[in-house]
Amino acid sequence: MGFEPRGAFVKREERKAAWESEVEFAEMARVLKSLATELGQDTDAAIDQLAQHGLGAALGVLAGQSGSNVEKDYLRRRAQGRIAASGMQ
Repeated sequence: MGFEPRGAFVKREERKAAWESEVEFAEMARVLKSLATELGQDTDAAIDQLAQHGLGAALGVLAGQSGSNVEKDYLRRRAQGRIAASGMQ
């Protein structure tokens, strides 16, 4: 086991957290775009709401445009994407 100064450890953990946040946002955007396309809705409006106000607002836009509850569909698509990425199928 090596010695790592506290400052270096904190910086490394901050970079890791920032990277994980970026990956999470990209995954949300990818799933939203796919879901909007499936519903025949405007993808730009959903992505704009995600960037400005978060996932709830983006799902609200899709629900308002389609008139349905899209949260369940979003979660299903996200789970399917993670399963496919992990090679568990």
